[in-house]
Amino acid sequence: MRIDDYFVAIERGLRQNPQISNIERPITFLTSDDYNGLIRCRVHFWDSSLLDLYEVISTELGYPVRIIYAYTYIRKDQRIFRYDNAPHHPEIATHPHHKHIGIEDKLAPADQPNLNQVFTEIETYLEKTSE
Repeated sequence: MRIDDYFVAIERGLRQNPQISNIERPITFLTSDDYNGLIRCRVHFWDSSLLDLYEVISTELGYPVRIIYAYTYIRKDQRIFRYDNAPHHPEIATHPHHKHIGIEDKLAPADQPNLNQVFTEIETYLEKTSE
């Protein structure tokens, strides 16, 4: 798999997600070669919440490997959660993968999520909004 193929798949998935009302332009797709690059974008959901997505990806093994990632979900100008793998919390059992929760920034162990898992978690918040 080439990095451009990954970028196309991500953009297609975002456009097909019925919860997303807007994808801010420009979506940043940068490549360093045929197999490595980064994506950065912000997507807005129907309830005005948003997700900041950042990934540094390698596809050299034939599938995407997230070298660096951060997924930050924000509602009403407050961070609800952020998953990332910044190596600044060695005390966490899942180091470097971890999750920041709420405005109090509570730290929690977390396995590396994929984007589908992040969207599934966001859907639980969207469902609470529609009730």
